[in-house]
Amino acid sequence: MTEQNPVYLRWRAGRPQPEEERFDNLDAALDAVEARWETLQHQVPQILDHRRILMLSTAELLTMAEDEAPAAND
Repeated sequence: MTEQNPVYLRWRAGRPQPEEERFDNLDAALDAVEARWETLQHQVPQILDHRRILMLSTAELLTMAEDEAPAAND
């Protein structure tokens, strides 16, 4: 996957219009998802590319979070 800048984190915070935050790159967006996972996991987070096309779905982010969970408990 070729990384194009910027990327966007989009989530539903209980409003009809989704919230969106811009990041300079995919790593920064993933770091934000990881830091806020307790809240975001219930708000349908998605990561979009610079054209606002889906890069990582909620299901993919959930899988990534589950994969990281055992490492955090070591």
